[in-house]
Amino acid sequence: MRTVVTAGEKGADIDVFACAIAYAELLTLEGKESVAVIPGAFTSSITRSILAWDAPYDSMYTPATNDEFVLVDISDPKHFASFVEHERICEVYDHRHGHQDYWEEKLGEDSHLEMVGSCGTLIWEEYKMRNKNAYISSHSAKLLLASVVSNNLAMKSELTTERDRLAYTELKAITGLDEEWVSDYYYEQEKMLFSHFTDYVEADTKLVDTVHGEFVIGQIEVWDNETILSEYSNTLEAVMKQHEPTPWMVNISIVSGGYNYLFSTHAVAKKIIENSFGVTFTGNVAKTEKLLMRKYLVKVLQT
Repeated sequence: MRTVVTAGEKGADIDVFACAIAYAELLTLEGKESVAVIPGAFTSSITRSILAWDAPYDSMYTPATNDEFVLVDISDPKHFASFVEHERICEVYDHRHGHQDYWEEKLGEDSHLEMVGSCGTLIWEEYKMRNKNAYISSHSAKLLLASVVSNNLAMKSELTTERDRLAYTELKAITGLDEEWVSDYYYEQEKMLFSHFTDYVEADTKLVDTVHGEFVIGQIEVWDNETILSEYSNTLEAVMKQHEPTPWMVNISIVSGGYNYLFSTHAVAKKIIENSFGVTFTGNVAKTEKLLMRKYLVKVLQT
């Protein structure tokens, strides 16, 4: 029996990339046949430097009758990769609320939905609990570190937990990647983002269900680029208006500054955002006091 570790159909980010590859490796270390399958486009969080680590994965899936599936960084049944057969899902790892009851009933103790900052933290904890942390490859350790850094906004996110901080400290010691690497990583993401801006924004835009109905949220993370809205607001509006009449916003994280810009031209979306997050729009932009990940915005909009 082969285990296929995978996630969604569209827009893989560094958390998906890292967790699929590292967990497939963990299973291999335990003597199980496994493969990471990552279809779809990548977000700018998977940089050229990260791809140069040459970690093994497949982008296409060839079905086999006895395959089973592990899902990482995803738990919404509406967004699985199309080749995933639901009755063959054996484990799920995710770091967001919304589907705990469904998976606990279906998988019991093999459902791992926990509210930490990064799914990479959960996978690293599996390595330690299963006594394989000493055998993790260099590329998997670096990928998990990148996922923890990215999904916790350089460890400044409102959702960062002590578990994430411990994972960051331990993986940093293993890999030798320091704080200077963190800023370099974000600068490389910015360079990629601006080279193919529309493609990357589209790849990192998600439709979510909220108490207000469906809502579309795009996400951009930059280190210290304060000119992004003055230069790209028209492009952002054109990309996001494709989703109308659904309310939408783009969550722009200024990581080094520790705050976000929430951008929208959708009148209904602006009212929902102001009422939900206690911010005020000036024109089409509202500024937060803290760094907020999209998953935090989604959590608030769902409650």
